[in-house]
Amino acid sequence: MKSIYADLSILLTAVLWGTGFPGMYYALQSGLSPTFILLIRFSVASVILFLLLYRRILMMKRRDLIRGIITGVFLFIAFYAQTIGLQFTTPSNNAFITATYVIQVPFMSWILFRKRPHRKFFILPFLTFIGVVVLTYTPGTGFSFSLGDSFTLVCSVFFALHLAYLDRVSKISDVLILTFVQLATAAVLCLFVFLAIDGSVPGTLILWPQALGWTIYLALFCTLIAYFLQTQAQKYTTSTKAAIFLSSESLFGALFSVIAGIEPFTVFLVLGGGLILTSIILSEVRITFRGRPSQPQQPVSPHQVTSYTGEQPV
Repeated sequence: MKSIYADLSILLTAVLWGTGFPGMYYALQSGLSPTFILLIRFSVASVILFLLLYRRILMMKRRDLIRGIITGVFLFIAFYAQTIGLQFTTPSNNAFITATYVIQVPFMSWILFRKRPHRKFFILPFLTFIGVVVLTYTPGTGFSFSLGDSFTLVCSVFFALHLAYLDRVSKISDVLILTFVQLATAAVLCLFVFLAIDGSVPGTLILWPQALGWTIYLALFCTLIAYFLQTQAQKYTTSTKAAIFLSSESLFGALFSVIAGIEPFTVFLVLGGGLILTSIILSEVRITFRGRPSQPQQPVSPHQVTSYTGEQPV
């Protein structure tokens, strides 16, 4: 049951991230810079979490702090590289290349932690990736590799690292502390980049009611709640399955963009979304190879996680 609830939580995270596409669009339309939006997004989320849990946070252990910082660095680099990439490439290319993390995650886990996924999880990420390609395809427009695409590829690598590393440490760490530290780390790094690039708070040409409304929404729902759900859920599921579920973000993003009137409804939305949903369904059912049913992956207890290397990861 914990595994089912974990998968549902991951799916809800993807829905919340999907709402972030029109949210980010409207926040940018109000005149805010991408760097300022990221700064407010991570800062508000981490401050609220600290105010709610400051006694617990102040008692954190050193190893949880280190793990949270590493996770936060991966998260910041992924988001920032994606933001830069979006300025030099098309949204479709940005979404297409970012989605390659779904293929990278099982191999990241295998290489870093010797955690070999079940054979079906070598196949389903590719099916999911094809779905994302179809979902983001625009007739008459091909894909070309540009500077922005290079930054987006970096983004996908760090999203894969974030998922693989979070899968490891979420099982042996305090989830709330881990969530706070990673968001706070991303907020601090955003502040440094904001001061280096923007230099000052946006001026009077900003549509502040719209800007603040959407930025606060991004901070509360697409960051604070979403990353808590993801971090908590990865205690009871695998990083590869989480990647498959989270990739449905592109489907929900497209749906909410259509509802908001930002993008048109196309047949590729149906076809791509169907492939993604097929991957999600297949990840939950047993698949037989050579007459032997696949064994469901059991949640790993905190006392069993260290059996990979004999040591706890930092």
